Amino acid sequence: MKPTYLAIIISFIILTLSCSNSSELTDNNLSVLVFSSDHSLGNNKFRFALLDQKGKLVEERLKEVTIKNLNSNELQKIDPIYEEWFVGKGAYYSEVIFNEFGNFEVKTIRNDNSFGTAFFQVNKESLTPKIGLTPPLVNTKTADSFGDIKYISSDPDPNINFYSINYIDAIKNELPTIIIFSTPALCVSGTCGPLLDHIKEISTDYPKCNYIHVEVYENFIGKNLNDIDTLTVTEPTRLWGLPTEPWIFFIDKEGILKYKLEGFAKYQELLKLTQDIILN
Repeated sequence: MKPTYLAIIISFIILTLSCSNSSELTDNNLSVLVFSSDHSLGNNKFRFALLDQKGKLVEERLKEVTIKNLNSNELQKIDPIYEEWFVGKGAYYSEVIFNEFGNFEVKTIRNDNSFGTAFFQVNKESLTPKIGLTPPLVNTKTADSFGDIKYISSDPDPNINFYSINYIDAIKNELPTIIIFSTPALCVSGTCGPLLDHIKEISTDYPKCNYIHVEVYENFIGKNLNDIDTLTVTEPTRLWGLPTEPWIFFIDKEGILKYKLEGFAKYQELLKLTQDIILN
């Protein structure tokens, strides 16, 4: 798990800094950062960011984007749209169907014909809990067990209701459950806090749901991103196979996983999914 986290960290460092050695590049001078990490056979949410030769985030409609299976050379075109998360942050998004697993390459071309490529992997099965099934049982930490939320959450403004019930108890009380894995104080992308804030806001209007926040790292207190090599992921994060952060899962009152999202999501999308598991 740790190498994957380090790869994502490196990507986001690139996202915020100018690209080095750009003078050595010609037309192939774009940096493609694939943010989605759990690709598998079937339908997938594919997200990537694009930087120009100066390290500036590209937001325009692209001329062409293709995905190639490096094993079979099968090629498919996609038409991603740029989604702004909040000021200065965003990514391209597309629904993609993978019929084969293996090593893949995404190639992006701008209207000026400059282009960039990146590699990613598609697995036979999802690494994270599968839609339509019951996720693995995990013990999540509660405020009652630890006395002070600051020992189990890096959220600077925590909602105590997010630490009031263990996941194992939550899926037995006949209420739907929303569980978010994030680390506001150590989030590489800077999206963990805003995502958690969206869910906290939604919880005030839709209280008939179990809301659980799981801190991604065990030993987060007093640490910063320079200490990433010394951080240990929490047991729920490990058992659910999460390769990145943040993640959010929407589970119905029967304990079945209905939806899952990796990375940042806008308020309206989160609201729609919340309404769906509560009202249906």
